[in-house]
Amino acid sequence: MAESDTDHVTNIVILDTHPVLRKGLAVLLQENFTNMRVTEAKNVVELQQAGPEPGPSLFIVVINSDVEEDGISPVFELKAAYPEAPVILYGEEPKPELVISYFKSGINGYVSKHKDLAELITCVNMVCAGKRYVNAEYMDFLFGYLIDNYKTSKKRDLLTPRQYEIARLLIQGLSTSSIAEKTGLHISTISTFKTAIFQKLGIDNVLKLKQILESEEN
Repeated sequence: MAESDTDHVTNIVILDTHPVLRKGLAVLLQENFTNMRVTEAKNVVELQQAGPEPGPSLFIVVINSDVEEDGISPVFELKAAYPEAPVILYGEEPKPELVISYFKSGINGYVSKHKDLAELITCVNMVCAGKRYVNAEYMDFLFGYLIDNYKTSKKRDLLTPRQYEIARLLIQGLSTSSIAEKTGLHISTISTFKTAIFQKLGIDNVLKLKQILESEEN
């Protein structure tokens, strides 16, 4: 890897809920990026508890089959904490709508776990050079999907069932604390949901959320 490609990035941080897999990926990446520090953590909370990274970081978020099963995406959580950091997704193939919303939120690359390590290394090089990257096969699939479906899809389809439930409560005028009490979730969790919902739909307030949901239900 050329030194000039990584002048602005000194660390690669891997976020993955599976400890054995992320440690193995960390070893492989360190072998290929000897001029960079490779670290790993379960999630954003664990990373922040470990202390700040010494210098600019590129994040690799490993998405597994359980991504967003609790309604909270690690991608949106990461971008909320580190809005300027470059982010690569690596792993299972999520729904096209979700990948599109991820790129709208500011991620820089996506590589399927079914590709070999060389593809991920290429992606890291491209992102470090300030470019976006999607592996070719998925790009073809995504392009076909956009032609056939995306213009007619509803924005609410970007939300998980849990996120949609929270969105419905938000447009009813309930406060964060009231929603937390009604759902049995922590107030901080509701705030994270709200941030993810706004980022997915490309909005910044509850009024716009209400307009979207009500227009799509009529």
